[in-house]
Amino acid sequence: MKTLICASVFGKDEDELVERVSQALGRGADLVEVRLDLSNYTDVDRLCSVLGPFSEKLVVTCRPVEEGGKSTLPKDERLNLLEKLAEMGVGYVDVELKIVDDDAAARLKKLCRRLIVSWHNFETTPDTMTLVDVGRKCLRHGDIAKIVTFSRGAEDNYRLLGVYSFLPRTKVVAFCMGEEGWITRVLSMAAGAPIAYASLDELRTAPGQLRVEEMVAMRDSIVQGVAVD
Repeated sequence: MKTLICASVFGKDEDELVERVSQALGRGADLVEVRLDLSNYTDVDRLCSVLGPFSEKLVVTCRPVEEGGKSTLPKDERLNLLEKLAEMGVGYVDVELKIVDDDAAARLKKLCRRLIVSWHNFETTPDTMTLVDVGRKCLRHGDIAKIVTFSRGAEDNYRLLGVYSFLPRTKVVAFCMGEEGWITRVLSMAAGAPIAYASLDELRTAPGQLRVEEMVAMRDSIVQGVAVD
C-alpha cells in the first residue's frame, strides 16, 4: 500500500485555512491535516461549509496544550468540535489517547472513515517495547495508531522504528520529531506506514517536517524502488 502524504495546515481565518488546504492538494498531498487548535475561525458552521468540498481528504484534529498544540478547550468541548467536523464526512479524525474512551471512539467511528488515536512525547523516545504497548492501546480504540516522540539522535530513531516490527505496519504511523528525527519520517514510508506528514512550504506544525513536494518525491522513489525489486 502506498503511503498517503498528509500536509498539516492552519490559518488565521476560514478563508486562509481553506486556501492552504487547496494549495496543499494542488502540490501533491493526498490528505490535509486541519489543525483546528492553530487556526482562528468565527463560526463552526461556516468552517464546515468552506471545508466541506474537501471533506474526504481531510484529517481533523484539535491538539491541546499538553500534547504540543494550542487548544485550551476542555476535553468534552474538543470532542464535540471534532464530532461536529466529522459529521460532514471527513476522511479521518485524530484524537489523543489520553482523552479517548469506548464511547467517544464509537461516536467518531460512525462519522469518519478512519479514526486515528495519537500519542506524543515531546522530550524523549522511550524503549521500543514501551512504544509498542502504547501503540496497542491506541489500536484498541482507533483504526490507526499514531506514535510520535522526540529524537536526540540515531539511537532514538532506531528505537522508534522498531515499533514497525511488532505492530501491523498498515495501522501504525510512527516517527520522531526534531531535526535529528527527520529521517524517520522518510523511513516510516519504507516501513509501510499508511500516512506521512509534511508541511506546506515553511509553515511547519512540528519540528523536522519536510515540505510536501519533498515527501512526495521520496515516497515515489521508495515505491519505484520496491517495484524494481
